[in-house]
Amino acid sequence: MNTVKEKKLNAIQLSGLIIGPILGSGIIILPPLIYEVAGEYAILSWVIIMIVNCFFAYLFGQLSMKFPGDAGVTQAIEAVFGKQIRMLASFFIIGAVCFGPIAVLLTAAQFLPNPFLSTEWTAFVLMGLSLVILLRHVSFVGQLSFILSSISVILLFSGGLVSLVLEPKLVSMNTSFDLSSFGSSLLLLFWMVVGWEVIGNYSNEVKNTRKTIPRAITFSTITITVVCLIVAAAIQWSDIQGEYITVTAVLKPLFGSAANVIMGIVAPSLCLTGVILFIGGIARLIHSTGVENKWPKIFTYKTANAVPITGIIMLFTVHMFVFIFIFFDVLHVQQLVAIADAFFISNVLVCLLAAWKLFPSKKVKIMITIMCIVLFGILLFSSPYVLIVIVLLMCFFITKQVKENKQAALHLDQPVYSKR
Repeated sequence: MNTVKEKKLNAIQLSGLIIGPILGSGIIILPPLIYEVAGEYAILSWVIIMIVNCFFAYLFGQLSMKFPGDAGVTQAIEAVFGKQIRMLASFFIIGAVCFGPIAVLLTAAQFLPNPFLSTEWTAFVLMGLSLVILLRHVSFVGQLSFILSSISVILLFSGGLVSLVLEPKLVSMNTSFDLSSFGSSLLLLFWMVVGWEVIGNYSNEVKNTRKTIPRAITFSTITITVVCLIVAAAIQWSDIQGEYITVTAVLKPLFGSAANVIMGIVAPSLCLTGVILFIGGIARLIHSTGVENKWPKIFTYKTANAVPITGIIMLFTVHMFVFIFIFFDVLHVQQLVAIADAFFISNVLVCLLAAWKLFPSKKVKIMITIMCIVLFGILLFSSPYVLIVIVLLMCFFITKQVKENKQAALHLDQPVYSKR
């Protein structure tokens, strides 16, 4: 028992669970896509989203310290709105993780050409690999994630910097500003913000929460910001002739013909760390929810390494069914991302509303209000079917919360009679 207690995450290990997942598949896919959408103003989009990213890092870091535990920031939601609204937010984030990791694994599989396996089967194998890693103690997972994240960060940063130095392109802002295109680029870049809300689920396994979490978040935020801006600038201001600019192409001035091999290491590494973070974090949330609601013991079991095995198995079972739909061409990557984004945004909105009540600062409240308006606008572009599911979940849990509040009020209003 003492061995398990001592194996807590330090700031380096925790940052390993943050940097790779936040960069994730987004840093591979989005830089050329944002440049295509926003043109010369793409770098401005990145600067704005990095500011938003810093705000989210601060917000969820504070909530994680104030409400530590396997349940993560959903505890803050219960403190403000009640247990049923906390369950609503939990269902939102669980729903997102039922679909999102598969899209990430399919992205990683595209960078691992295999003459024997299709992209779908390669992603399936990667899912099995992530399961094996998740069954290890969280300290090992944190160390592995930090190693993979560090390698990826160094390669992307050095490749982007060399591209800017060796293949510079004249910087100009000649085109007129298109608000519609600029807004679309910001919507796409929201994918770079997803991940901070899961950090709190690991707070029980962190050494000295008050010191470790701020250090890890500060280091991670600086690293993520620098890498994103360097890669985005290299995409926009590097003059690579004769080919469509991709992140792989940006690496070629430094790594030459080995760039494809390098990207075959970077992309799967970042994607795998993201999958590990989300599945591990939400498995802990499922475990906490089971314990608090007194579910059968099988739903609350942890291994000797403190791994929430039941939650992991539950999520992987759902992922198996999702893969079946993919194999039969019923679901595609774009649909998986759209479904996951809708549930992620719904969860973040509930978290932000709770934070609005908890944080006394007027500046923070204004920022939260702006974020809520923007995210709600993004949510409206989701699939009508997904929105219907979200609305039904809201109606169900809000109704239960109202009834629970009424029962509590009636209980308080009941007169107390003394015995004579």
